[in-house]
Amino acid sequence: MSIQEVEVTLEELQSLDQDKILSACKRPVYYELESAFGNIKDSNAAKLLSATCSMHLKPENPKAPFSPKFIMQDRRGFIANDFSKKSLNALSQFCSSVTIPELQARLADISWVTKVGSVEHAYIAIEAYLESAKKLLAGGDTWVYPAERIERALRLSCMFRRDSQRPDLFRNLADFITSEINNKKLDEPPFYALRLLKLSHECGVGDDEWILDTAEEIAKARFEIGDTRTAINGWECALHSANSTRNKTKQQEIWREIAACHVKDSESQDGGLIAAGCLLKAIDALSKVPNTKQERLELYETMRDHQIESLHQLHEFSTPAQDISEIAHQAKIQVQGKDFFDMLFRLGVLVSRPTDINRLKEQAIEQMQSSFAWMFGGTHIDHDGITVATVPAGMGLNDNQDGSVTWSTMMKNIGIDHQLAVQGQIRPALNELMIQHHVSEYALESILKNNPFIPYGHEYFYIKGITFGLEGDFLSACHILIPQIENSLRYVARSQGEEPTTLHGDGSQERSGLKFLLEHPAIIEVLGQDIVGNLQAILIDKIYGDLRNQMSHGYMPAGYFYGIAPVFLWWLVLHIVMLSLGSHWKQNYQPESAANNAIKPDS
Repeated sequence: MSIQEVEVTLEELQSLDQDKILSACKRPVYYELESAFGNIKDSNAAKLLSATCSMHLKPENPKAPFSPKFIMQDRRGFIANDFSKKSLNALSQFCSSVTIPELQARLADISWVTKVGSVEHAYIAIEAYLESAKKLLAGGDTWVYPAERIERALRLSCMFRRDSQRPDLFRNLADFITSEINNKKLDEPPFYALRLLKLSHECGVGDDEWILDTAEEIAKARFEIGDTRTAINGWECALHSANSTRNKTKQQEIWREIAACHVKDSESQDGGLIAAGCLLKAIDALSKVPNTKQERLELYETMRDHQIESLHQLHEFSTPAQDISEIAHQAKIQVQGKDFFDMLFRLGVLVSRPTDINRLKEQAIEQMQSSFAWMFGGTHIDHDGITVATVPAGMGLNDNQDGSVTWSTMMKNIGIDHQLAVQGQIRPALNELMIQHHVSEYALESILKNNPFIPYGHEYFYIKGITFGLEGDFLSACHILIPQIENSLRYVARSQGEEPTTLHGDGSQERSGLKFLLEHPAIIEVLGQDIVGNLQAILIDKIYGDLRNQMSHGYMPAGYFYGIAPVFLWWLVLHIVMLSLGSHWKQNYQPESAANNAIKPDS
């Protein structure tokens, strides 16, 4: 029976033992409640409540706060509108008698967003979210879950601030948030306070001066102890308030502080690519401040010194060959880790690897030597039957080892390699990660901040793109990430002192295109031939991927984004951004000897 066919009465819902349900949960959060209700057999009421708790909370979206647990090509998890009208009516009546704040908030919010309930359900949800947050904070396990509930309550309460409605709800939340920030702004680390501070700016909690002063206090404290990355977060929060008040002097002071953080961050690195990336961010920050040309030139010279050093951090991990019959099992074992970061790093770096381009070429030449099919050439058509590439007949193998015939064979083989990786390694490991962890955009923000592949101001694109991929929505992931890959390649070129633009005779400048970037020696040196070759095959090759062209012009049907090449591209982006965190992973997670053996000694 599908969830749409399940019809539950108020009496059936009230018959459930809420205390017993709560005792079966490690912590009172919705995914624990989903499991607890799911373990009750032969109860439509429990089945319905389990389905309501399966949806992910997206507090940043005021009008659509719930998303499906997963999205695949032909199916997805539940959304609020999947439930029958009779069941929704029963849930709206039931929520006032629910004793578990987390469940009460969810049911009241569902009643509100589906328009089955009244404005009173929104009020119930606001108070229940706050109560749930307080209980989670008392548990002291993590700040992420309480912050999400506070955010949802605050965004809801903003809708009812008029005197004729419930302004007290917003005031109560504002007082609570202000108190939490003041009490925890110097915590170790202050991520919770910073998130509430950013939320305060967005929703009008406190004035801009208080937000600016508090953010500045956090930033200075973190800078003093060498935590430059959190200090940057603090300064960026202060910058929002300075922008709101149009305080140009303060804006320039903050940009200087941000630049100082990046410089200090570069000094703590071992040189090379990461240090150069930090200095490039410092140069970009100083470009917002007048009369800093000489300072930027000095930083540029230091950045160039770093570029002379080893620039191979982005391809220092490899995994040993696996027996194909064991590959999925090994992927699930390989991804097991201590926490979300550990498992995400393993998924991106240890579970699979980009196809070896040299090996691919050798394999293609060997195939051509043992067959004569390549001698007749061929054409390649897309899903609409349009010819997108032609391969001429081969005239002599020795003369064509670097030609189109060899490349055509390589592209056929890379598709097989990617299929094995996606189906045997990436998807099994991804499923294992998602079983054990809920994806938080804020956790990803802390992981991806100051990444040498991601330009300043573009972090959120990668956060959203990686989040969508983790949740199985590769259509959305590709539409966000593909344009960002091209921009990041320009950023990598800039970090190597190259200018990825062309100056025309009329004085105008044009940014270099993707094909040019993927053939640029500096980018190949930084990312490595294998990463660049895989990007080339997936993004621009007409025989295999051509995703950039197909996506940009809308040629691809939606279902194609759940195929092998898009999934592998998503993983390859994850691979690139996680590689620079290899030193942090080795230092803090004490990886087992098997993983250490998979890491080159000079990494």
